[in-house]
Amino acid sequence: MIKMLVLDLDGTILNFEREVSPRDIEAIKRIMDDGVQLTIATGRLDHEIEAVLEMMDLNGKANRISQNGAFGYDKDGLHIHSHTFDPTHVKEIFQAAVHDELITTVSTEKDVYVKEESEGLEAMKKRMFRPVIIEPNLADELGTNVEPSKISLHGANITLKRMQQRIEEQFGDLLDTFISDPACLDLMPKNISKGEGIKHLLESFDIQPEEIACVGDSFNDLSMFNLTEHSFAMSQAEQAVKDQASHVVPSVAKAIESMYDQRLV
Repeated sequence: MIKMLVLDLDGTILNFEREVSPRDIEAIKRIMDDGVQLTIATGRLDHEIEAVLEMMDLNGKANRISQNGAFGYDKDGLHIHSHTFDPTHVKEIFQAAVHDELITTVSTEKDVYVKEESEGLEAMKKRMFRPVIIEPNLADELGTNVEPSKISLHGANITLKRMQQRIEEQFGDLLDTFISDPACLDLMPKNISKGEGIKHLLESFDIQPEEIACVGDSFNDLSMFNLTEHSFAMSQAEQAVKDQASHVVPSVAKAIESMYDQRLV
């Protein structure tokens, strides 16, 4: 039986306009009413999870794993775990992540930083829930006044994939990389992922991996797919992501419907 439902945000619950389907909300509330815990696992910051939960009238009712597993909180706000980059190497990693054709952002637990304004940044801001901080001396602040938990590159997918290969070759022993969105490459401290974040929660609640179901749409969701046979990829996901899931569905509501059909709830 399923005891915990883990949901990604962008491309899973949230559409590109930061909207949540009423049908998905209804299905999520139904499964919660039947005793299943809700956990949100996303590349976004924790305050953004809270904003989405408030939109769904579920604030304070879900566990939260933010920034691809860097931070974890239970539904009551109790801190479960946190991880940031080693300050010894973070400046070098940041410098390697800067590219003329890309926007490079740095996330801490509560904020997102960029070095300068740009045309592409304006489009990104529309998808965010809080203003980006412009810090011209960002490289100098890293590891001291700014403690990064995630570095992200935003731009054309082909450029991101080239950068991913180059950064992995140079820093593969210090970090992991995920294409979390066709236009976004995330750099994370080594061995930090949604799957690892979920493991911390499972230990706290004495829940086994086979007692969870996960729904996601991107490569940063594969680590949680690998935890359980009850994994659901969104139908619009890349084929390589869908190949790693047990089921492919067009919506969260359909994933939950499938769980009931399989008598998992």
